[in-house]
Amino acid sequence: MSTLGGSLIQNRWTLKRLVQNTHRQPYSKNRFDYKIRDLVKVIRVEKRNEYQIRENMWRTSYRITTQSYPQYYPYYTKRDSQGRPRQTQRGYKHTYETIIQLDSLSINVPVKLRLGSDKKWRFNSKTKKLPSGRIIESENTRNGINGDFFFRCSYIYKKEGILFGRNWTDGPPLKSNPQGIVFLPKHLLAVVETLMNYGILKDEE
Repeated sequence: MSTLGGSLIQNRWTLKRLVQNTHRQPYSKNRFDYKIRDLVKVIRVEKRNEYQIRENMWRTSYRITTQSYPQYYPYYTKRDSQGRPRQTQRGYKHTYETIIQLDSLSINVPVKLRLGSDKKWRFNSKTKKLPSGRIIESENTRNGINGDFFFRCSYIYKKEGILFGRNWTDGPPLKSNPQGIVFLPKHLLAVVETLMNYGILKDEE
């Protein structure tokens, strides 16, 4: 597998366990309510065969890349207020890329994943700190960076060995996720559900 993703051998988190952990926590349970706003339109599944120098063996893995178009106010409906068909929400588009890396296409195997661009969040030029500093949210969103994942999950995922790519945060999310809960944001929940509905991911051992 790519050195960017790293080895999955020591990782104890699976997609199934992540979904269950998200559902059990009152802190993040509402992610299931909000995931219906997410439209998953692009799905790519890539099978990789790579030689692992450290393990002295060949390894097969799968990398699933998706693009999501989350819907914000007015929240997505199939028809507008006048009853006309609506395909997507009006306004500027939010597009988040999701990367899921597994040894097999199952929700029961160790996983690495990330939501949004592998870029660093940009702050207002007058301050570099949260929460007092105003965030240039629209610019970061247009760059495909997901703030929910960046501030609440990235450090925790890195610590737990499930982060695909780089962690740009300086420390644990003491303000945005003080309990350090490992959960799936609404966009990742929507992606997992979509992949299972299409039969790409399965509940197999």
